[in-house]
Amino acid sequence: MSFFQWVKYSLLVVFLPGSRLRKEWQMLRFLNRDRKDFGLLPLKMQFDLRDVAREHSKDMARKDYFDHVNFKGDTPADRLAIARVTDSTTGENLAKIGGYPEPVKEAEEGLMKSPGHRANILNKEFNCVGIGVVKSKDGVFYFTQNFAKRLLVFTKKVRKTISIKKGLRLEGTTIEPVSEVYFYVKALGQIVEKGFHEVIDSKFSFTIKFEETGKYEVSLFVPESKGKMRLSNAFEVSVRSWWFWF
Repeated sequence: MSFFQWVKYSLLVVFLPGSRLRKEWQMLRFLNRDRKDFGLLPLKMQFDLRDVAREHSKDMARKDYFDHVNFKGDTPADRLAIARVTDSTTGENLAKIGGYPEPVKEAEEGLMKSPGHRANILNKEFNCVGIGVVKSKDGVFYFTQNFAKRLLVFTKKVRKTISIKKGLRLEGTTIEPVSEVYFYVKALGQIVEKGFHEVIDSKFSFTIKFEETGKYEVSLFVPESKGKMRLSNAFEVSVRSWWFWF
């Protein structure tokens, strides 16, 4: 937990000790404590991931079920895609706790005893998480942890539909050291555009232009050691004519 996150958590302990927000940050502390015990770097709380986690916990609490797949048939990957969370490496943990004085502690200890959930918590690839905690009407707590390997943090959520006149504007910062951002644009499985842009002072800003309207698949890559490329983000975007857009 960074100094800023520690200060925020300390204020929650003092002023909102029983709040959902405090429980979410408390779980982050437990997560990072467990990772530290195994020599792993701490996770950073990301608010877009937290929003997705909260919505799933809320849905389970309201509809009285406990599953990675909701009643609409949406998987964890589906929920992230719907929210326009584009990170390519993700994972989800769920916990359900009732009747304990310290539900967050019980939930985290239970997850660490489960091989699959423990693997997510101790996955060295993950560097960020979103945690959603919701209490049902009958006093049961539902926990959702959404993990991700995040290299690029966008200033604004990636648009689902864009104007062909404006193109797709992508800007933001990097979490880990990145020198360039490469992009590939596919239509019907074929690459129709590609390029790269430099990252300066951990910031990137560029626009991808399109020659025709339609639906495209956009993939962002960052360079790794020995000339390898790592997939960072992948998403679809619909390009429409400017008069339709406005």
